[in-house]
Amino acid sequence: MIAIENVRLFNELKESLEQQTATSEILGVIASSPTDIQPVLDTVAKNAARLCEAADAQINRLEGDGLRRVASYGSMPTPYNIGEVAPINRDHVGGRAIIDRQTIHIHDITAEFDTEFPQGKELQERSGVRTILATPLLREGDPMV
Repeated sequence: MIAIENVRLFNELKESLEQQTATSEILGVIASSPTDIQPVLDTVAKNAARLCEAADAQINRLEGDGLRRVASYGSMPTPYNIGEVAPINRDHVGGRAIIDRQTIHIHDITAEFDTEFPQGKELQERSGVRTILATPLLREGDPMV
């Protein structure tokens, strides 16, 4: 029982240290580039991938009624190119996360093409991604522009 508790505490400590390291790296980039947001976005994408143990990560910015890719980390092809605007709707995971104002985690998007995410099929074919985690950045409950 003690060994199990020690493993749990060690894992919590490791996760906390990884989060603090990511935060420190992002704050360092902000301090060194106070007027240029791109290095900050690139660092956030890199650290998001690392913390989620993912191969890649993208950051999209809300622009009017669409999402514009502003940063990407990893070597997988992305469903949208940097600067390309994707519509916000419930037919793809990122759009639904914005509309519902909550994190959405899909373990296998291919199992949900017909029922939940019809637009996901086209995006999945372009990227090859099956597991998706989308979380909106909110300020006072509203998605940030």
